Amino acid sequence: MLDASKSPAFRAKSLVRFARNSGLYPKNPVVNSATTEPVVWVDGRDHLLFCSNNLLGLSNHPDVKEAAAKALDRYGLGSGGSRQMAANIDVHRALENRIAEFVGQEDAICFATGYMANVGTLPALMKIDSLERLASAQLGGPAQPEAEDEKTEPGWAIFSEQLNHASLVDGIRLSHAEVERFPHKDMGALRNQLGASKKASKFIVSDGVFSMDGDIAPIPELAELAEEHNAMLMIDDAHGVGMLGENGRGSLEHHGVPTSKVDLQMGTFTKSFGGIGGYVAGDADLIDYLRITARTYIFSAPLPPAIAAGVAEAIDIAEREPWRREKALENAHFFRREVEALGFDTVGSEAHIVPTLIGNENDAAEATRRLRHRGIVAPHARFPAVELGRARIRFVMTCQHEREQIEFLIECLAELREGMGL
Repeated sequence: MLDASKSPAFRAKSLVRFARNSGLYPKNPVVNSATTEPVVWVDGRDHLLFCSNNLLGLSNHPDVKEAAAKALDRYGLGSGGSRQMAANIDVHRALENRIAEFVGQEDAICFATGYMANVGTLPALMKIDSLERLASAQLGGPAQPEAEDEKTEPGWAIFSEQLNHASLVDGIRLSHAEVERFPHKDMGALRNQLGASKKASKFIVSDGVFSMDGDIAPIPELAELAEEHNAMLMIDDAHGVGMLGENGRGSLEHHGVPTSKVDLQMGTFTKSFGGIGGYVAGDADLIDYLRITARTYIFSAPLPPAIAAGVAEAIDIAEREPWRREKALENAHFFRREVEALGFDTVGSEAHIVPTLIGNENDAAEATRRLRHRGIVAPHARFPAVELGRARIRFVMTCQHEREQIEFLIECLAELREGMGL
């Protein structure tokens, strides 16, 4: 008979008890108002929210809500099935055309979440070889390419940035491809890895803006290496699109990199556009390939039509009202400057995400509790989201934060630094 103390369920419960008793279990507040606003109602009083992804304040914009309400009235609550079976609705296609136009690519495919976009896209791309064999042998499809020379091996190698988002990491795991991680923004290491690889097909994938550090990837160098080594390049620009670049097109525009230099651009509708969902944009034929191979697209319902309509309206507003991203970035610049003057390390932040490094996981949890006592909601990020010993409070600045709110936060952080000896 199995010893109960050795069962997975018992061990899981023990770990939860340990996390609770050590103060490491996250106590996420239950918010009784929209979490898209800078002021939220928690435990019977107002709190300042510094962790919302509603970067441009579009979630509650009246035009966005009106577009969503009209779509809700026309289409109802749900989508009615997967895109392959029943729910290939005109509003979904309109959103795909709109986001492709916005980021400057031929076409786009939308997923119910950004996580699903990455988890579906990466394994689908790594199936190209096996699908070619199937098409050639069983379906009378095109012949496979001629064998490579003796110096190359069949199959794929993925070169993944050290600090890539969890959704990319999970998509890579599901792809079953050979994987090499290159150190954060270390283009010399990546060059060496690409040069040493014997795989016939190479794929480079990187965040555009890194979600825990707030710094920006060296996309010009990534594009150059991809071209030099005949590798595909995919940029996850979930935190860049809508925020960076002269027209808010994202990290490619920020660096002046033509979209033709990147095979696939991934993004979400959750951050800048105030909704939910994800997309991948690129060459029209490549996007069509994903429509018949990405499992999270084929076997899942799409965005509710009301969300799709609201997001399309949000993209229009973001494009014609650049003051929104300008104010959010100004807020981030001000906060970063002032918090660094207090002696905090902001981990190289360059965008609207501004972490303040705490270090020890217990100290970060205590810092979160103390800020909450002062009426500020700003959860800490710790292992496994970041390395052990690199816990931090991850602040997000939006266009809706006012200067006096940020100044109050800075005052609280000064008290925190002195009171905890950080």
